[in-house]
Amino acid sequence: MSATVHAAYSDLPKLVRDAGLLPAWSLDGKTLGFVSGSPDDRQAWSVDLATGNTSPLLDVERLRAALKAATGVTPAGTGVPFEAFGFAGPHLIAFMIGADSFVVDLETYSVIRPPQPSPIDTMFGLSAESRSTPRQYKRSLPMVGQVDAYEVMSPDGRHLLSTQDYNVSVRSTYDGRSRLLTTDGTREVEWTVDWSFPGTPPVTNWSPRGDRVAAYRVDHRSVPEVTTVHQLSGFEDTTRHHFPRPGGVLEQYRLFLLDLEGRPPVEIQLGDTRDTYPVFAGWLPDGSEVVVLRMSRDCRHVTVFAADATTGAVRELFSETGETFVRIHHDIYFNRKLGCGLTPDGGHVLWLSERDGWAHLYQYDLQGELVARLTSGEWPVDAVERVDGEHVYFTAHHDQARPYDVHLCRVPLGGGAVERLTEGEGVHRVTFAPNGETFLDTYSSVRTPPVTALRRNDGAVLNAELLAADITPLQVVGYTDAEEFRVKAADGETDLWGVMYKPHDFDPGKKYPVIEWIYGGPQMAVADHAFPALPGRAGIALRLAQLGCIAIVLDARGTPGRSKAFHDTAAQDFFGVVAEDHAAAIRELAVRHPFIDVDRVGVTGGSWGAYFGFRCLVDEPDIYKAAAVFAPAFDPTSCILYEPYLGTPQANPDGYRRADILVKAPALTGALLIAGGTSDHATWPDAIKMTEALIRAGKDHEFVPLPEQSHGFGSVHDEYLVRKQADFFRRHLGF
Repeated sequence: MSATVHAAYSDLPKLVRDAGLLPAWSLDGKTLGFVSGSPDDRQAWSVDLATGNTSPLLDVERLRAALKAATGVTPAGTGVPFEAFGFAGPHLIAFMIGADSFVVDLETYSVIRPPQPSPIDTMFGLSAESRSTPRQYKRSLPMVGQVDAYEVMSPDGRHLLSTQDYNVSVRSTYDGRSRLLTTDGTREVEWTVDWSFPGTPPVTNWSPRGDRVAAYRVDHRSVPEVTTVHQLSGFEDTTRHHFPRPGGVLEQYRLFLLDLEGRPPVEIQLGDTRDTYPVFAGWLPDGSEVVVLRMSRDCRHVTVFAADATTGAVRELFSETGETFVRIHHDIYFNRKLGCGLTPDGGHVLWLSERDGWAHLYQYDLQGELVARLTSGEWPVDAVERVDGEHVYFTAHHDQARPYDVHLCRVPLGGGAVERLTEGEGVHRVTFAPNGETFLDTYSSVRTPPVTALRRNDGAVLNAELLAADITPLQVVGYTDAEEFRVKAADGETDLWGVMYKPHDFDPGKKYPVIEWIYGGPQMAVADHAFPALPGRAGIALRLAQLGCIAIVLDARGTPGRSKAFHDTAAQDFFGVVAEDHAAAIRELAVRHPFIDVDRVGVTGGSWGAYFGFRCLVDEPDIYKAAAVFAPAFDPTSCILYEPYLGTPQANPDGYRRADILVKAPALTGALLIAGGTSDHATWPDAIKMTEALIRAGKDHEFVPLPEQSHGFGSVHDEYLVRKQADFFRRHLGF
C-alpha cells in the first residue's frame, strides 16, 4: 500500500482540489468570476465585488446544450466544461475547450466560434492574434546559458520585445515583422534586456510611452568558460558557457537606452562598471529619467541613481553600505527582488533595507532625501505588492510569535501606523483586483487546507469563504496531518522552526526512521508553512513520508526571512552552524516524540542542499547514517554565488578553506548516494570531484548519472531518481 500511496502523491493537484482560484475580473471592475469543482462537475461563479455576494454565473445545462448544438459534440463531464474563462464584454465570456476557442453570450446563450486562422496565416504568423501574442524565444541568462523567455509587450501595444542572436529585437504587432535595435552583438559581447518569464516580478524594459528600451551590453570576454559534453546522439557535441568564478573576472555590464525611432543609443554614465552589478529599477512616469541601482562585487554597497533619459547623465540619490551583504546574487541575477521601486506618481523611491537589523521600508524623494521610514519593529518586510496614492501594500512576517507566517499589511505613504490586513495562522497569498479596491486572500497552514476570501483593500472581509479546498481525494488515498514544530538551535537559545510530515497510515506507537529534506543555503528558507497542496518542497517531503518514514524540513540559522543577525550566520563562514543546528533539532525531536528512531536518520537535498546534506553526514555521524544528494554544489571555488557570503578567495582564504568539503571525503562513515545531471555545467564537475576524492580515500558510495539533465531534472529522470533514493534509504535505514 505504501508504494501505491507514494506514487499517488506525485500529483498533488489531483488530490487537493480548489487550492486556489484563477480570477476573471470584469471589464467594469464590478464582478469577479471563477470556476470550482472537480472536472466532472465544475461550476462557474459570479461575485459582486461591492458586497461579496456569490451566485452562479450561468445556467450549466443551457451552456452545455448550446455548446453541443454549436459543435455537435457533448461536452465532457456534467458541469462547466472549462477550467478558466475571461470576461469579453458586459455579457460575454471567452474560454477554451481543448484547442478550440469559444465566446458565449450569457443573455442568449448564443455561441460564437472565432474563425480559425487560415493555414497561410498560421504558417507566416499573419493573423491579428499571432501578431499580438507574446512568443517564446531563447535568450541567454547569466551563469545558466540559453533559457526560454517570452516577448514583452510595449505599453502602447505596438511592439513586442525580445533578443535575437545576441541583439535586441522588436516585433511589430501591426505587420508582424521584426527588426533589430542593435546589430553588433556577439556571444562574447551581447545585448540583452531584463528576463521576463511567467511568475517572475515585473521587469524594467519599456519606457512608459513605448518609444525606448532599457538594455544591457554585456562583455563576457576573459570570463572563464565551462564545457558540457552531449553524448546521446550519434555524434558527440559540446556547448560552452561563461561561468565566473570567485575572485576571477566578472562579465561587465553597461546600460543603454535604445530608441525605436533610430536615434543613437544613450549610455547611462555610470563610469567604469567592472566588478559591479548595475541594473535598471524603473522609469519615471513621464519617461524623463530612469532609476538604476549598482551593487558592488562584494554585495556590501549599493548606490541608487537617477539617470537622464536624453543624455545618460546620472545623479546619485542615496547609497547603503553594510558590514555584510546588502543584497545577494540571486536577488539581482535571477529573482528581480531588487527592493527598490518608484511610487506610481514617480515622486519617490521605496527602498527595502536591513540597516537596523530587520528588513523595512524607507521612502526617499528624487533629490535623495529620506522622507519617511515607513515600517519598523522586530519583524521583516518580505515584498511590496502594490502602491496606490495613499498606501503601500506589502507582505511581511508580521507576527513574530509565528515568524514564518506571511501576512498582507499596509502603511500610509506619508508614514504612520502599519495595519495588518489578514488574520489567522499560516501563509496568506494575495491577488489584487486590477483597480486595487479588493483583493483575494488565499491562506492555509500546515494543518488547514487553503481557503480563499475576498477582502476590501482596508482588510474588511466581503466574503470569508469564496472557495475552500477539497482534500477528499487526498483523504481517500490516505493522509496524516503535517505538524509544525519549534526547537532550539545548537546554541540552546535561538528558536528554529520546521515542518514534520508523516506516513498516511501513521501509528504513534511505532518507531519510524527519519529522512530530512535539507537546503541550508543562505539563498532561501525552505520549510513551507502552508498546506502541502501544490508541487514543491512540501510536496516532495510529504511524498518522502509515504515511504514509511518521518520527513522533516527545517530552516536553520544562516537562512533568510528572519532578522539580519539570523541570516548573517552565513557571512564569512558559509558552512556556519547549519549541520549542528539540524542535528540539534533531530535530537530534540527524538526526545519529544517516541515514534522517532534517532538511530535511523537520513538526509537528502540538492544544490546547496547536497553540500549541507554531505556535511551533516560527515560532521554529525552520530545522527545521520545515510545521505542521498543531487545536483551537488560541493566546491565553493567553482561558482561566483558564494561571493556575497565569503567574499573572494584572495580576501578570505580561511573562509574558503573552511567551506571546502572535498577534503572531508576521508571522514565519510555513512552511506552516500550522489546524483547529477551530465548537462549541469554548474555542479556536474563538483559531483565528479567528490567521487574522485571518495575513491582516493577508499570510500564506497553510489553514483547516479542523469544523462542530458541540467540543474533541474525532467519528469522522467526525476521519477527515476525518486525510485533510486527510495531504494537507497530502504536499504540503509532498514524500512
